[in-house]
Amino acid sequence: MFSSSFSPVYTSASACTSTSTLVDSCAWDRADAHAVFTFSRDDMRRTTLSLRGCGPRYIVHPDRGFSRVTISHPVSPNVDADAEHGTPIAVIEQRGFLPDRITFHGKQRTRLRSWLKFSTLTLFPVTFQENGRIYSWRTTQEGTLALYIPNTTSPIAWFNPSRPTEGEPARLTLRPEASAIQDAVVVSFLILEHKARTSTPPQADALAGQYVYYF
Repeated sequence: MFSSSFSPVYTSASACTSTSTLVDSCAWDRADAHAVFTFSRDDMRRTTLSLRGCGPRYIVHPDRGFSRVTISHPVSPNVDADAEHGTPIAVIEQRGFLPDRITFHGKQRTRLRSWLKFSTLTLFPVTFQENGRIYSWRTTQEGTLALYIPNTTSPIAWFNPSRPTEGEPARLTLRPEASAIQDAVVVSFLILEHKARTSTPPQADALAGQYVYYF
């Protein structure tokens, strides 16, 4: 879905300044972590993701009614984090009981489910395909999201919620395998984290005998 010409951002601070759905996150080793993005707000529809030590890399901005959310790259690392500036990479439209839609830069608008493959009975796992490879978002035992390549036990990206009492913002960490498809990881995470926070317990469809989601 995303342009193959995208170059992942490397995160050395010196360089910048110059299968169950539930998985255990306790054993994750961050020694080889490639990129750490911090969130200016703990709101997946209005926030800025900054690469640690390098400044803003993604601006997430909603329209007035919060039915349309644009995810952009800032025009420069020094842009106002809350400004409506940047190069859009994806626009997500939430349409109530109608299927949600997404428009990638330079592509035609499409149903969100055409890109993100949701489970039938539960929200997760959710899979997507990028550059011919399948990726899967799952929930951890702590209820946070982590991204996996099929048939592997260690995540290639994961989310840590904010800890206000300790002054720590929310952050999304990407290992090298995830940084290679960085835009796809960030966009899919923002969509799914918001859905996970706002989804109400699904209602059983009396006719179909299964849960119904409108994505």
